[in-house]
Amino acid sequence: MSKNVFRWALSYLRPYRGRLTLFLIVAVVEIVSGLLLPWPLKFIVDNALGSQPVPSWMNGLIGIFGSGTVAMLILGCVAYLVLHYASEFISVAHTQMQQSIGQRLIFDLRQQLFAHLQSLSLRFHLKRGPGETIYHIENDSYCVESLTLSGAFPLMSAAVTLGSMFIVLLRINYQVALMSLVVVPFLLWVNRYYSERIVERSEKVKEMESGVINFFHEVFTSIRVIKAFVRESHEQQRFKEKGTITLDARIKLTLQESLFAAMINVVTTGGTALILFVGGYNVYQKRMTIGDLLVALTYLASVFGPLVAMSHTFGNVQASVASARRVLRTLQTDPEIEDRPDAIEAPKLRGEIELRGVHFHYDDEASVLKGVSFTARPGQMIALVGLTGAGKTSLVSLIPRFYDAVSGQVLVDGRDVRDYQLRSLRSQVSVVLQDPVLFSGTIADNIRYGRLNATDEEVIAAAQAAYAHEFILRKPEGYDTRIGSEDGTQLSGGERQRISIARAFLKNSPILILDEPTSSLDARAESSIFDSLRHLMDERTTIVIAHRLSTVRDADKILVLDGGEIIGEGRHEELLISVPLYRELCERLAMGNLPPMPEEEALEAEAAWG
Repeated sequence: MSKNVFRWALSYLRPYRGRLTLFLIVAVVEIVSGLLLPWPLKFIVDNALGSQPVPSWMNGLIGIFGSGTVAMLILGCVAYLVLHYASEFISVAHTQMQQSIGQRLIFDLRQQLFAHLQSLSLRFHLKRGPGETIYHIENDSYCVESLTLSGAFPLMSAAVTLGSMFIVLLRINYQVALMSLVVVPFLLWVNRYYSERIVERSEKVKEMESGVINFFHEVFTSIRVIKAFVRESHEQQRFKEKGTITLDARIKLTLQESLFAAMINVVTTGGTALILFVGGYNVYQKRMTIGDLLVALTYLASVFGPLVAMSHTFGNVQASVASARRVLRTLQTDPEIEDRPDAIEAPKLRGEIELRGVHFHYDDEASVLKGVSFTARPGQMIALVGLTGAGKTSLVSLIPRFYDAVSGQVLVDGRDVRDYQLRSLRSQVSVVLQDPVLFSGTIADNIRYGRLNATDEEVIAAAQAAYAHEFILRKPEGYDTRIGSEDGTQLSGGERQRISIARAFLKNSPILILDEPTSSLDARAESSIFDSLRHLMDERTTIVIAHRLSTVRDADKILVLDGGEIIGEGRHEELLISVPLYRELCERLAMGNLPPMPEEEALEAEAAWG
């Protein structure tokens, strides 16, 4: 699995082959400069201060600064400065290029994740929760950079550096060169021993942390309810319980990572001590010079240093493996609702809707809809009424294919909705929710969300149709008033709903789905909205989930749902007589002052409905 994860992460480098080639060239230059760094010290110790003869090719360089020991010291110091300054410059360029490519990799993965997550079904998102999704995009996306530029490439660089230094050390002293490899098997063993344990724990910790993010989202989107019920201390206790478990798991993971780092330090320190002894003994035996020993120790520090540094970031690399696994699971999740291979572009729809024996349920739960059948003609207003859980929202969700029916058919203009391409179908369905959803930006931006290419005049016309124009003009900046900014104007529930309705007006679709769109409005505004909605409903099909008599009194057809079945169908006056549940709903929800049902009609209804 880890090998597959690394291959997957490396695949994101393909669009950046040019940048990567330059990055690798700079990395090679950095390795070469690292190989050259200790040689000025060797020259100063062995040649300038010691008795080793100076190579003939260096006499000309020494002559630039004069002659004798002082000239050699100056040359050694100048070479030391030039090499270190050049090395620092190369290191800066290397780091900058790594960041440049790395941030692009992260952005590419975030774009892919964002697009894929949007394509997944409502069912997926309702199960997962927004907090985990946000954590996924924001945190897990770093894995692609950590596994490549911060993970695989440093390891490759360390391996190349080790190989190059080993060759140089062989030329200096084969015993020291062989001793430098003694630590490698121990490092590999430590790496293998801890890697599996850290990956497993890291994945569990990430799941816990994303759960905490979900908790935060739940709390702060429900802050009004929390304050109304004075449940701040209760939520604080819930956070303490969740946070404590996550904290303990993170501490245990950190301990595991610290033990790994300590073991790496133990191994490398032992290796350095071994080289120091072997090299020192060879200096004592005159088989190598002090300068040679300095070169060997510097090389070892250059190799062991990155390995130790990698040990400190190893937890991050392993956490990245865990993140990559989570990302891959998401990317390998197929959208539940997809276009058929032969799906067609929906033409301009008339809005005729027909359900034929539709059954539906969520996962393995009990059926929500049981053999539902009805027809809605263009221009008709169909109202859905029923107790909570009767299946009203599930029914309307099948029309734009938020879900697909388990069996039966949902047809629009005589054709199964699954025959249409999703985008073309949903572009001709407007939805107004009971709880309006607005986005950050201006009021005009939120209305224009219904049709992005709409002109300012069309936006204003939609607002006027929704009776939102007047209150918008009273805002500090009118249609340019920002929603959600720190100094933005707070909108009432009714104002938010009118903006949401204006958005639906602007979309101007042949099919309207209204989930009690006037629940946040007062009686006067509600009456005004429905006056304008009636004009919008001309030659359009409107499905209304209704809880008020004022919403359904003028409906062309009312469907009474109970337990996922239609138990009554007709107009208001007919259903009051023929469907006891409908009359009960009207009375219970105070839909209006109903006259007593005549005794004969009551007996007839009782006989008909048991």
